[in-house]
Amino acid sequence: MKILLATDGSDNANAAVDFLLQFPFPEHCSITLLSVVDARLFVDVGAFELSDDQYQVMHDTNEAVRKEAQQSLASVAERVSRDGWTVETMVRSGYVAEEILTTAEELQVDLVVVGSHGTSGYRRFMLGSVATRLLDYAPCSVLIVKQAMEGSPSAREEARDEGWRVLLAYDDSGPARKAVSVCASLPFAGRDEITVLTVITLIHAFRQDIRQQMNTIWQQKTAAARASLEDAVTTLQGTLPNVSSRVREGDNSAHEVIEEATESNSNLIMLGSKGKKAIKRFLLGSMTSHVARHAHCSVWVVRD
Repeated sequence: MKILLATDGSDNANAAVDFLLQFPFPEHCSITLLSVVDARLFVDVGAFELSDDQYQVMHDTNEAVRKEAQQSLASVAERVSRDGWTVETMVRSGYVAEEILTTAEELQVDLVVVGSHGTSGYRRFMLGSVATRLLDYAPCSVLIVKQAMEGSPSAREEARDEGWRVLLAYDDSGPARKAVSVCASLPFAGRDEITVLTVITLIHAFRQDIRQQMNTIWQQKTAAARASLEDAVTTLQGTLPNVSSRVREGDNSAHEVIEEATESNSNLIMLGSKGKKAIKRFLLGSMTSHVARHAHCSVWVVRD
C-alpha cells in the first residue's frame, strides 16, 4: 500500500502521524510525507511594483519557510522510519489541497492521510476546506484523522489500551464491497473489534393504499439488506477476528452511522465513496461528507 501523508507540523497533523504509527496497516507499506508551502503566504509579485530589496526579502522568506518545512518533515520521517516504514519526503509550493491532489495522482498512491479539526461542536462542523476538497476530488481513498478532544484519550492511546473499534458502514454497493475488501486485508489483532452496520431507511407515506404497497417493498428490501450484511460479515470473518453485525432503521443513513459510532465508542469509521463526478457526487456523496464532517472519530473513505 502506498500512502501519502500531508503534514503542516500542527497538532492535527501530528495526530495523523500518531494514528499512522498505531494502526495495523499491511506490511511493506511505503509512505510519502508531503508538506505544502501555501501560496497564499506570499504576495502575487506580478500584481505589485516591488523593489529589489522587497524581492529579496520575499525570496529569503520563501526559502526560510521551505527550509523549516524540510526540517519538520525530516523529524517526522526519522520517527516513522524507526517504526519500519519506507519513507520519502517532499516539499511543494502552491495551494494546499491542489498540491496534495496532484501529488496523489502523480505518485498513484492508494491512500491520502490528513489531520483535521477536533471532535466537538463548532470545531467538528468546520471540517476544513482541504479535507473537504480531498473527499470530493482525491483519485484514491482518504483517511481523515480527527484529534481527540482535550482531556480525552487519543485513538492511538485507546487502541493501545483497548484495541481498535472499527465501524464499517455497508449498503451492498460496489464502494461498500470495496471497503469490506480493504478492511479484510488489514492485520487486525485479536482484541480489535469490527462492526458491520447496515442502515435501512424508513419509507413514509400518508395514503393507505400506498403504505400497503410500500410496506411490501420495504420488507423485501429489508430482507435483502440483512442477507447482504451477513455475506459481508462472513467475508470478513474469513480473515479477521471479532466481527459482528448491526442493523439500524432511520430516516437518515448518515445520522444513524454517526449515532452508532458514538454509542459503540468507535475510533474509526470505514465507508465506501460512491464517486466524485459532477451530479453523481452531489446526489450520492452527501452521506459520505456528512459522516466525515460530523463523526466524533476518524473516518476512512474507501474509493476504488
